[in-house]
Amino acid sequence: MSKPTIVGRAPFRRGSPRLSEIADVVEGEITELCRDVADEVKRMQRLQVQTDELRLTIRKWVGL
Repeated sequence: MSKPTIVGRAPFRRGSPRLSEIADVVEGEITELCRDVADEVKRMQRLQVQTDELRLTIRKWVGL
């Protein structure tokens, strides 16, 4: 009969990444996500400016 498996827990292995290495990887991922969010915020700001310009142009065309 085989041993029961523990779900959701990886077995300990020698040579597994240390906590500090995992923390470095996670911090790198968070930094990348923050950079992506900042880029998206800038994009949204440019879209808002373009929308405002289009709104003004349409108002001029209809005489408001």
